Amino acid sequence: MTVAEAAERLGRSKMSIHRLIGSRQLMTAGTAGKSILIEPSSVERLAATGTRRGRAWTQRTAWAALALLSGQDPTWISSSEKSRLKRRLRTLDATAVCSLARHKDHTIRYRATREAVDRLNEHLIASGTSAMRDRSTAETFGMSGGGGIAEGYVMAGDAQALANAFGLIEDPDGNAIIHEVELKEPFAEGYAPVAAVAVDLMSSLAIRERSAGRRVIDKLLHV
Repeated sequence: MTVAEAAERLGRSKMSIHRLIGSRQLMTAGTAGKSILIEPSSVERLAATGTRRGRAWTQRTAWAALALLSGQDPTWISSSEKSRLKRRLRTLDATAVCSLARHKDHTIRYRATREAVDRLNEHLIASGTSAMRDRSTAETFGMSGGGGIAEGYVMAGDAQALANAFGLIEDPDGNAIIHEVELKEPFAEGYAPVAAVAVDLMSSLAIRERSAGRRVIDKLLHV
């Protein structure tokens, strides 16, 4: 998809599309001559979840916000930072949280065989639809399943090792989604904060998954 086509799809200017590429809200797919090509799936995700002008949270702040929404204590920020962040969260909706938290990880999508998906899930801290393998999480989101998809978190640098081990091939529409993070603290209890699972669901192209993620974030914002 060209910059002009992405601009038309999102109802934005070409300059705005270049800004979205720079902020990693849109993913490039190489070039054709002097023209930048954009991954259509990243355009569709933005069309579904919306865009937001302004600076995104840093990874540290994004995870603090998601921890607070999940009822956890983000020990990696100060008390004054927590207070400011709590006040900010009171002014936001689910779409804003999803957009502001967009730098919480580096996401890489791969294509994997069914066997590789099952084995890969054992090495990830589950998120998105993979998190629905846990009964309590599935009840929270009103969903079931997780089959056929591997999605979850690893520490920065681990995705390539997993790709090599399981024969994963990079694919923007793939069925294996690995989120690389630099912070260990949000996962100290062995699972991803529920708000992070919700935000990841909001990045899905499936309407039901996006709706479930948005519903949970909205609920957490008003607890």
